[in-house]
Amino acid sequence: MLLCVLTGGQVAAQETSLALDLGASYSLPPAGGTGIASTYANGGLRLGGSFGAGGYFHAAGMGGLALSEEGASWASLLAGRGWLQPVSRTVSLGLAVMGEAFTVGEPVPYRAAYARVEPELGFTFGGTFIRLSGYGGLGTSEVTVIETFVRDTRFGPRVFQVGFPVASDLWAWGGAAEIEQQLGPLAPRLAVEAYESPQGPYVVGRLGLELRPEAGIFYVEGAVWDTPDGEEVVLIAGVRVRTGGKSTFLASGGRYGPDPLLDSPAAGGLGAGVSIELARFGPVPELGWEILEDGGLILALALRDPGARRVECVGEFTNWEAVPMLRDGDVWRVRLPITPGVHHFGFFVDGAWYVPSEAPGLTEDEWGGVQASIFVNEPLRPTDVTP
Repeated sequence: MLLCVLTGGQVAAQETSLALDLGASYSLPPAGGTGIASTYANGGLRLGGSFGAGGYFHAAGMGGLALSEEGASWASLLAGRGWLQPVSRTVSLGLAVMGEAFTVGEPVPYRAAYARVEPELGFTFGGTFIRLSGYGGLGTSEVTVIETFVRDTRFGPRVFQVGFPVASDLWAWGGAAEIEQQLGPLAPRLAVEAYESPQGPYVVGRLGLELRPEAGIFYVEGAVWDTPDGEEVVLIAGVRVRTGGKSTFLASGGRYGPDPLLDSPAAGGLGAGVSIELARFGPVPELGWEILEDGGLILALALRDPGARRVECVGEFTNWEAVPMLRDGDVWRVRLPITPGVHHFGFFVDGAWYVPSEAPGLTEDEWGGVQASIFVNEPLRPTDVTP
C-alpha cells in the first residue's frame, strides 16, 4: 500500500541500455602448455538494465577475430539476471543466474555451454561490507582431438589427420567469503574461495585493492590458487575510466586464474577497449521512493547515479547517521523503517551532500542547504466490526 501523500517516481521503474564494445587483446598460453600467443580484434553488443526492486539483467553477443595465423577465432553468447535486495539497514540478500555458450575455431575446435547460480548474503557496517556467497555450475564441452596416422599407398606413405570430437560433462560447486573496507577512495578487500569439481578441489585466497576516484576505477588483485595440478600464483590489474557522457575506456592485463567449472588453467594476457552506449530505453527518474507496509512502515529509496562510487542516505529516519545504499546497476537502493509524520532527508554521494532537484518537499535547512521532505500518513486500520 502506498502511503506517501506525495507523487513521484516508483522504485519499480525499468531501464535498459544497449552498448557497443570494441577493443583488442593479446593472450599468452598457460605456463607449460601447448598453446601459442595470439592477438585478437574483439567486438560485440551488450544489453542490460534493471527491473523491479533490486532486479537486474544483462545479455551479450561477443566475438574475437584472430589476427595471427596460429590463433583461433571465437564467439560467445551469454545472458544473466539477478536480484539484490536489502532486508534491513545492515543485511541484504542476492541471487545471480548466468548462462553462456561459446565456440573456438581452428586449429583446435572447442565448444562449451554452461549455467551457474550464485546466492549471496551481505552485511554492511559503516564502511565495511561482508559478503558470503555460494556457487553451483553445470555444463558440457566438446573438443576436437586431431589424430595423425601414416598409411601406405601405391605412391608411398601418406600422412592423414582425422578429428575426433570428445565430449565432457562439466560441474563445480563451492562458496566464498569476502570482506571489503571503504577508506575514502580506497577499498581493500580480502576473499577466500573453495570449489569442488571432477578434476579435484580448488582453494584460492585473494587480496585486492580498488582506487575509486571521481573519473573511474583502478584495481589490482593478487591470488594464490591451490589446484589439482599444483599451486598457481596470479596477479591482474585494470582500469575503467569514463571518457564521455556515453563512452568508457577499459584496460586490464596480467596472469589470470584457472576456472574450476571449465577446467581451464591459469593463463596471461592483456587487452584494452572502449564501451559506447548506443541507446537507452525506459527512462528512470533520478529519485524514486515508495512507502510499504511490511510488519511496519518501510521507506524504499532508489537514487540513479551511474558515476557514483558510494552513496549514503541521511535523514531523520536514520537519526542523521549515514546509511550506505546498495548499488544495483546504475541505481542505488536502500530500505529503511520509518514512522508517520514529516521527515527530512538527503544523500551523500562520494562524500558530498546531494539532493536531486526532483526530490519531494525541497526546503532549506538551518545551515542554508537544501533537503528533501516527505509526509507519511498513519497506516490505514481495519474497521472494528466486533458485535
